[in-house]
Amino acid sequence: MGAMTLALAAGGLSALSGIADADARNKQAKHRAGIAEAQAQQARNQAKIAAEQGRIESENLDRERNALTRQYADLQAGNAASFGALGVDMSSGSAMDVMKGNASRYAQDVGDNRYRKAVSEWAARRNVNAALTGAKNYDAQASYYKSTVQGLGSTLLTAGLSGLTSGLGTYALAGGFGGASGALRTGSAAKTAENPFFDRALGRWTSTAVRH
Repeated sequence: MGAMTLALAAGGLSALSGIADADARNKQAKHRAGIAEAQAQQARNQAKIAAEQGRIESENLDRERNALTRQYADLQAGNAASFGALGVDMSSGSAMDVMKGNASRYAQDVGDNRYRKAVSEWAARRNVNAALTGAKNYDAQASYYKSTVQGLGSTLLTAGLSGLTSGLGTYALAGGFGGASGALRTGSAAKTAENPFFDRALGRWTSTAVRH
């Protein structure tokens, strides 16, 4: 087996190793991209859950406020009926204090309800936005990992060129190209010495005649 054959065989092994390495990197990149995509979907699902939880809590607080309003209206109507039946003047005295106390407690309860609703809606928006931001970040990671995956054609071309370069480099280090050049130069010198016509032709392009 000649030096060139051995060199090309070594280059072929180098190419196969390059293909195997590229395939391993591709598989790892695809795996990471798949994980990032799953995490992005999970974050989007979490955003939907947070939005739904916020909606439910907001509706519950609305129902609570409506209930407070009905209870207050019933309470004041009952007090008015009772005071009226007893002939109590509700514009002054203890009757007015009762009515004003009921109104004050209702206002406080409604104010607390509105505050809790505002806090709930703010927390829901924060949770939804945080989840969607996380989803975008995971999408970006998945896109990056996908961009690092090399196509089969590109992998074969790169590995082939790398293997060819490696094989030729090995052949050159073994003196393959140098030996061929030396043989060519030796053959040319012998031809010059044996052929005077070649000497005369060469002398036309040099300043001194060729002598033996």
